[in-house]
Amino acid sequence: MQTPLAWLNTTSSYPKLALASSGIGFAVILMFMQIGFLNGLFDSTVQVLRLLRADLIIISPARYTVPSEQRFDFGLILRARGLDTVREANPLYIDRAMAEIRVIGNVSRSIRAIGVPLDCKVFIDSDMNAKCKLLQDRDDALVDRKSKAKYGFEKYDLKTLQSQEIELSGKKIQMQEWVEIGTDFVYDGSIVMTERGVEHYFPFRNGRNPPLAAVDLGLVMLQPGTDKLAVQAELQSLLGDAVRVYDREALIQREIGFWATNTPIGIIFSIGTVMGLFVGVIICYQILFTDIHDHLAEFATLKAMGYGPYYFLRFVMTQSFYLSIFGFFPGWLFSWLLYQLLSEWTGLVMQLSPLRILLVFCLTFVMCAISGALAVRKLWEADPATLFK
Repeated sequence: MQTPLAWLNTTSSYPKLALASSGIGFAVILMFMQIGFLNGLFDSTVQVLRLLRADLIIISPARYTVPSEQRFDFGLILRARGLDTVREANPLYIDRAMAEIRVIGNVSRSIRAIGVPLDCKVFIDSDMNAKCKLLQDRDDALVDRKSKAKYGFEKYDLKTLQSQEIELSGKKIQMQEWVEIGTDFVYDGSIVMTERGVEHYFPFRNGRNPPLAAVDLGLVMLQPGTDKLAVQAELQSLLGDAVRVYDREALIQREIGFWATNTPIGIIFSIGTVMGLFVGVIICYQILFTDIHDHLAEFATLKAMGYGPYYFLRFVMTQSFYLSIFGFFPGWLFSWLLYQLLSEWTGLVMQLSPLRILLVFCLTFVMCAISGALAVRKLWEADPATLFK
């Protein structure tokens, strides 16, 4: 029976193992945080789109990104409703330029105001749709619990929230409940109101024309069993060049692509991830190098007994794998806790998806493998004859 020398060498001293694991875990946390911030910013940017119940989304071709305020005519929504394959076509209104909100006792700040039609289920989440039914009057609104603290919204006691004196565009507004949306590149907070609320608070959002005649997004639900691509092409042909018709997921990817390619954010956090990898390589190399140096006499004995370079490479790489495991899981757990804290603090959508966990695990293993490949050279170069003088 072969002795698991790499395992025994790794676990021979628990204090030493804990120290090594904490060093590698630190590099794991660095990588998780960089990837978390990168994807958190992108996920937050498209969070509203992911919340919407729509097979297809109609948008102005001039709207290069969803936060920009280029709109199209409501008549195109009516035209879309005329297709037999379309079950629903609802307008969505988004205002920021005119949406100045002030919780009495706090400074007036810009906020995202999302206007939804009455008696329409525009969100995927049934709980959000149920809360929208609380918006009975034009003065009623729902506030995003993840809105930044600087607004002054109460986030824990519902009665206190409902009793807060709040003004939107200089007019009184009543908060009825919380929803969960999140912040992003542009918006530090959000509220949800009805079409009547949009008409009341932003009467000049469409110049001198009726305020609701200018639509930000059109949400299209199709009849069951219809071919989405065929309806998308038919709808685009029907509505003409005044709008673009997107599959919801395609619009999400377009939005992420815009922020990834037109801002330095992607490059910055990608470099941060690579730097975390390099830090981990250095830490792991120092751990393995020190261990090899401390046991050089034992390794020299094995070398004198005839064990070749391949054995030592396998030994060190196996030890590297064990170190990656012992360092990864504590780093993963601590990163998850940081994700929860930062999501609550910043309002960003920070998710530890299985794919991202797998990515960091692979990077951790590569990090330790590179360190092992660098450290094993000391064994290859060692001369047993000189070590026993």
